[in-house]
Amino acid sequence: MTPIPKPPAWIDSLIERLAPLHLAEEIQGDLYELYLSDLAAKDIAAARRKYIWNALGFLLRRFFWKRNSVTQNNIIMLRSYFTMAHRSLLAYKSNTFINIIGLTIGIASALTILTFIRYELSFDSFHTNHDNIYRMVRVGGKDMSEFRTGISYPVPWAMKDEITSFRNISAMEYFGGALMEVPDANGNIVTRYKEMNGLAMVEPSFFKMFDFGDKPLRWLQGNPEKALVEPFSVVLTESIAKKYFGDDENIVGRTLRFEKDADCKVTGVISDFPDNTDFPFTVLLSYSTVKVINKRAMDDWNSVSDDHYTFVELPDNMTQEEAEAQIARVHERHTPGELHRSRHYLLQRLADVHFQAQFGNYKGRTISKQMILAMSLVALFLLLTSCINYINLATAQSAMRSKEIGLRKVLGSHRGGLISQLLTETFVVVLAAGVVALALSEILLWNLQSLLNLHLQQYNFTDPFILGALGLIIVTVTFFAGLYPSLVVSRINTVDALKSKFATETVGGFSFRKVLVVVQFTATQVLVVSAFIIVSQMKFFQNRDMGFNQEAIVVFPLPERDSLIRQTIEDRLRAESFVSNVSFSYTLPSGVNRRNSARDIWRGGNVKEKNVIFEYQAADSSYLNVFGIKLLAGRNLNEQDAHRGILVTKQLAEHLGFATPEEVVGEEVMMVGEKVSIVGVVNDYYNQSLKADKGDIVITPNPKSYGNYSVKLQASQNTESLKQAMAKLERIWKESFPEHIYEYRFFDENVKAYYEQEEKYARLFQLFAMVFLLIGCLGLYGLIAFVVNRKSKEVAIRKVLGATIRNILVMFSKEYVQLIALSFILAVPAAYYTVNNWLNNFRNHVALSWWMFVLPGLLVLIIAVLVVILKSLKVVQANPVEKLKYE
Repeated sequence: MTPIPKPPAWIDSLIERLAPLHLAEEIQGDLYELYLSDLAAKDIAAARRKYIWNALGFLLRRFFWKRNSVTQNNIIMLRSYFTMAHRSLLAYKSNTFINIIGLTIGIASALTILTFIRYELSFDSFHTNHDNIYRMVRVGGKDMSEFRTGISYPVPWAMKDEITSFRNISAMEYFGGALMEVPDANGNIVTRYKEMNGLAMVEPSFFKMFDFGDKPLRWLQGNPEKALVEPFSVVLTESIAKKYFGDDENIVGRTLRFEKDADCKVTGVISDFPDNTDFPFTVLLSYSTVKVINKRAMDDWNSVSDDHYTFVELPDNMTQEEAEAQIARVHERHTPGELHRSRHYLLQRLADVHFQAQFGNYKGRTISKQMILAMSLVALFLLLTSCINYINLATAQSAMRSKEIGLRKVLGSHRGGLISQLLTETFVVVLAAGVVALALSEILLWNLQSLLNLHLQQYNFTDPFILGALGLIIVTVTFFAGLYPSLVVSRINTVDALKSKFATETVGGFSFRKVLVVVQFTATQVLVVSAFIIVSQMKFFQNRDMGFNQEAIVVFPLPERDSLIRQTIEDRLRAESFVSNVSFSYTLPSGVNRRNSARDIWRGGNVKEKNVIFEYQAADSSYLNVFGIKLLAGRNLNEQDAHRGILVTKQLAEHLGFATPEEVVGEEVMMVGEKVSIVGVVNDYYNQSLKADKGDIVITPNPKSYGNYSVKLQASQNTESLKQAMAKLERIWKESFPEHIYEYRFFDENVKAYYEQEEKYARLFQLFAMVFLLIGCLGLYGLIAFVVNRKSKEVAIRKVLGATIRNILVMFSKEYVQLIALSFILAVPAAYYTVNNWLNNFRNHVALSWWMFVLPGLLVLIIAVLVVILKSLKVVQANPVEKLKYE
């Protein structure tokens, strides 16, 4: 008898290894029977192949399926959790709705703040060597409290010659606005533009130091190595190039006329600068142009323009202190002792330029690190208060779910399963809130861009960072908000739950809710009090006397310095009945859109006894009258005082060593190397803003320096007459300067712009204070709804026994009044510390008083009590018979 061929041994070995021991023999027997059947119908090779196929198929379809049964059970269990969560959430619709609304508001606000913080922290952080780049700043003054950014023109050139260890040195000057004209091939002006900002002079090294890293500036036209080497060369950004020349593909070699004075050759076109940089440049002139148009400045170590910056890039092995010491030695070698002892050039990290308001930047906007921290805390506490709402409502709701939990335990549910079930419910609520919050944050961001100074580049729902942050928030909030309620509910005693004897107070839930309510309203009152004081500070800025008159003054540029034109304008203006007075000056007494020039003055002839840095102001004899600046001693300026007679502020006189204003009149001092006589002393005024001290100022007549004229209108102007007056003023200006673009500004608006950023912060904190109040009141509404429903029979019995509506409302409100009063006591120290630190950033600020804390605290208390009363009234006013008829 022929022996039966055996199946492959290796497949039998595989079955013995992989299959469970109690099933291996059975599996092999079934496979052998199939093998014998195939052997009878087919050849040996085919039967063996079929044996292998059947064995592998059996293992894959049966054995591994059985091995994965645990996973399948988990999936089924998870699906069950979501099903039960869906039913439970629908069973308590009002609580679910309150939770979703509260979490949505909290998460949306947090995402909005996160986007804002991320944007602010990104400023100029993308340059390759940004950690080694520093801006030179100037610190001086009597107590080293004068913080400026301007660097004298010769300083960077001397540094390049004498300091070889620096990796790079780059000087630049920002002009802001200017008149730009586009001539044709024959020199005739085709178009004319008045740029309000964006014009700067930079060196070729600018693009080596600031390479914009992952946001590289692309050179669309021109040679980056040579574009800014020659004087009167200009590089345009892409948007400005299209504005001036349309869709011309190659504009290199074209001409632009700058301020009707200099023809500049276009040598390059680059992509637009990103929004998150403090270099708001659109038209870049070659820095070598300065040597041509202002040769004298290149040898002047005394005068300073605060728009003239110098940046340095240090090697990796050099510290900031070592670099400052080398700069000080250069300055000492080129300046007299008194000057270099009173003027100190220090270094400021590029990473700090956007965050230190005392120095400022070309963009004119900074945000402090304290504000970033405050916004971060606001976002954190918004999420915290949203979680507190959920915890309070979930633990309160657990009393109504006691029988459900008891039955689950009787039917075999273990504590871990209950915790998983309740966490799933939390996850569903938080996930739904997160999805809605993502859409809401998008709406908020697009509508708050102006308030936040934010320029969005993409939608949040397409930003991986924001989506990742949202995912992390959902997981964190689910765990934080859901864990405590899950632990409380899952440890309910089964017998007590089925007898409805469970009450959250017995397991500490109620007392913990009190703690959470106190924490929630403490955070709310800190923000409400802070917002109230910030608004008070803004009103202080608006109402504080700055030492000059701001009202009814219109300021116009003076683009041409021709004395005949100036006299004609003055005569025509003074002939108008609505004009009270006219003054020509170099710049304005204060305000954001003004030029600033610093010089030095001293006593003692050529030997400097006492050197003081002051702000230079050229103005005519009407200047004091137009701006209401008080003359304390001496006389006003006249035309004969040009280059010889000056007015000084009282503070400058004191810094020069004079005891009284009368003492300084008639004294001769040295100003920028020339002897001048002090003819009068004027009252001090704030030449910057109320955030800083009053300045040391010199006023002298110098018609060649006048850059604008100010028109004081009669006080009797109404809206209609003001429109007519402005129309006449426009006509006079345009007839005087037909080849320029008309512009004007009101002086008071120019001064008010100093506080634009703080005004935005005030509105922002008011908004967040309202959000905190809304979330807190939502939670309070849900809690009082639970308490009222649970105590409805008690209320009915009290009414039968003679209790009035007032008695019952007091019963419901008393506990929450005590909790909110306690939160106010805890909030006051935190609020005081916060706002006091913020106010200390300003030289002039409101004096903190007790009522500034009590008023907003009372407001929060009144709103909370109203919420409690409005929700309680329905039960209080109900007929007690309806509640007791079945008892």
